[in-house]
Amino acid sequence: PHIASLDRQPFSGDGTLTRQILFTLLALGIVFGRGVDALEAADGLELRDGDRIVLLGNTLIERAQIYGYLETMLTIGNPGLGLTFRNIGWSADNVFGHSRAVFDAAAKGFGKLRKQVAAAKPTVLIIGYGSNAAYDGEAALPAFVAGYKRLLDALAETGARMVLLSPVRLEKMKPPLPDPARQNENLTLYTAAIAGLAEERKLLFIDLFRHLRADSPDEQLTSNGIHLNAIGYLKAGQLIAGRIGAGGKAAALAIDAGKPGVVSAKGVQVEGLEKKGETITFKVLRDSLPRFSAAGGAEQVLRVAGLRSGEYVLRVDGVEVAKADSSQWKAGIHVAGGPDYERIEKIRKLAIEKNFFYFHRYRPANWPYIYGFRRHEQGNNAVEIPLFDPLIAEKEAAIARLRVPVARVYELARAKGGAK
Repeated sequence: PHIASLDRQPFSGDGTLTRQILFTLLALGIVFGRGVDALEAADGLELRDGDRIVLLGNTLIERAQIYGYLETMLTIGNPGLGLTFRNIGWSADNVFGHSRAVFDAAAKGFGKLRKQVAAAKPTVLIIGYGSNAAYDGEAALPAFVAGYKRLLDALAETGARMVLLSPVRLEKMKPPLPDPARQNENLTLYTAAIAGLAEERKLLFIDLFRHLRADSPDEQLTSNGIHLNAIGYLKAGQLIAGRIGAGGKAAALAIDAGKPGVVSAKGVQVEGLEKKGETITFKVLRDSLPRFSAAGGAEQVLRVAGLRSGEYVLRVDGVEVAKADSSQWKAGIHVAGGPDYERIEKIRKLAIEKNFFYFHRYRPANWPYIYGFRRHEQGNNAVEIPLFDPLIAEKEAAIARLRVPVARVYELARAKGGAK
């Protein structure tokens, strides 16, 4: 379906899911196993400066562009790398490219897929297929594997490093929607087949089927049992980014207010630490914007020893981000919110806007009139399609500026009425 018809609510700013919740609510405990059931053929993939990351696949991939989580995570996790992204997912597509044929014979879709990939100029390909094919069951598995091998052979001509994703597990929803247990059995077979292809070709395989799970019975990762919702894409993005160059350690800072002085600093640089009365100020420059912690929650920890008994408020560039008593500050407070988190949200929104422009660049809504069987009527309008390029470049330039952290002024002061 056309991107404009997709549900855009998660980023419409209606308050359903706030920025801070989306970026700090996770409590994942992810373990990437190496057992027989995992079959994850490579430990990870290291990104390089200038990488063009192209996402190719079916609905799972296409809908990722309207949330922007994976792109944001990889961008902020690698501030020194000039990464760019192109999403060429196509709803209901398969490894044969049938959906991309549009009004042509289905067999022509594969050639169009190859042209679309070549036009995107990938150096890294993240590929997500299998969820549609699994509905054909075990009997169709050999044809799927043969088709996937053909696809991988064709994609290898680009020279891009490749990552294979498994399909996503179907969620059990309330009646009258059916129990997905049987279909999940089919998905298990197709997941194992994709893992086998990755192992055979020494490609990175990421098992979303096994690892992408809700944290509680009340949490839903899909909107209808099949398609991921905002939380689902957030968690999937975290799983994928954790294996593709966006790991890293959490930032941590320890200060002794009694001296005052910096005790330790990891992932941050500290300058200008001063103490006036019961107020401590200092500048912090992070190595990168806040990353997504595998343990969940905010990944920056601030410990402050030597405070007099009482309650203290932390402000970052004048914005209150935490309040706790002296004993809690000594133990360590997870810092969430503030200007850096707003910066991340700006990057995500820019990524979504860029994706919108690129979608219409490579896949215009009136495609039959511009490039297809009715191009004899309005094909002259094709000259307007490249006008999307400067719009895309503008968004990417803005992202490049924002991905680099800036120094922030931290102020830890006794809260009003906080004396004990």
